[in-house]
Amino acid sequence: MTRPCRFLVATGALAVCAAASPARALPVEQYLKLRRQAGFDPRLTLAQVQASPAAFSGRILELSGTVEGYIRREGMVSFLLSVPGSASLLLNSPASDVALVTSSNRQPLRVLVRVADNSAGNAVPLEALGAAYDAEVASRERRAAAEAAAAAPRVRRIPPRAPAAAVSRGYYARPMAAATAGVSALAMRVLSPEAQAVYPAYRDFIRRRNRRLAESEVDTITCSILHFSQANRVDPRLVIALVIAESSFNPYTTSHKGAMGLGQLMPDEARAHRLTNPYDPVQNLRVSIGLLRNKLDRYRNAPLPAGQYTEQQIVLALAAYNAGPGAVRKYGGVPPYRETQGYIRKVMGIYRELIGQRG
Repeated sequence: MTRPCRFLVATGALAVCAAASPARALPVEQYLKLRRQAGFDPRLTLAQVQASPAAFSGRILELSGTVEGYIRREGMVSFLLSVPGSASLLLNSPASDVALVTSSNRQPLRVLVRVADNSAGNAVPLEALGAAYDAEVASRERRAAAEAAAAAPRVRRIPPRAPAAAVSRGYYARPMAAATAGVSALAMRVLSPEAQAVYPAYRDFIRRRNRRLAESEVDTITCSILHFSQANRVDPRLVIALVIAESSFNPYTTSHKGAMGLGQLMPDEARAHRLTNPYDPVQNLRVSIGLLRNKLDRYRNAPLPAGQYTEQQIVLALAAYNAGPGAVRKYGGVPPYRETQGYIRKVMGIYRELIGQRG
């Protein structure tokens, strides 16, 4: 039985054009930068999106396939991407990638796409953000992995004291302890070279914090923390401290108030961000780290560069994460709740230990 095709655009017949010689389009380095900044979910598959497009609205995934044909119309180029194991997809090419999709000569491509929110019938509304040759992307991934493996033995613990002006220096802070060799295939695919360099240290730390986690779970959690911390310009050590206080790295825990998963998301937060599974580490950490960044920005009171935060700013953000911004606003600072004050002491204590700062 023939499966129904799912197209982004379904108007008119597709005119298949003969491919010309290969052309350069979006540089592969720029594509990789776009992929990191977009915050794509490496575990999200096309099959999941096809099954329920509305549930994944706004999410970003990467496709691999070959261009079977293209058509020029109304000042744009649409191309038919043949994806192994799936029906072909008709996508509109970004302007920067027109030369690539019209001259790829059936060479495998990587295409970064966003799930749009205008699904109708059996259409999967995918917006192409960028494309690059699969071979070039794979080559850069292998090179980054080799560089990370070579750099890992040289990664050292951060100096005992952090600068007083900015306790947190965002993602660019050094790792919490010396790294050991070994970068996973998932880390090679989704993390930047600087994140890959610190991946082993974070992986080993998380493994020690919850020895019941399977290796695949440790890998997924580590990659998610580093990836979404970098995307949001948040110090991953602060995220580590928050997750320890919230869930002790148990992805499946539920509080007596109904908070779920690693970052203890409340049901209304999970619904607002359209999570299909709040206990999934990738989904949970994507939203939890985004919420933390939002609260850090809310209490920014100094002209610090992006990714740098004062200690007072972190304290207020943690108070809002635990008790809600309304409580912080009501009391003009940390609310006098025993639970919230204890929570802040715990997170800040762990965080100071991780950055090597006393008191």
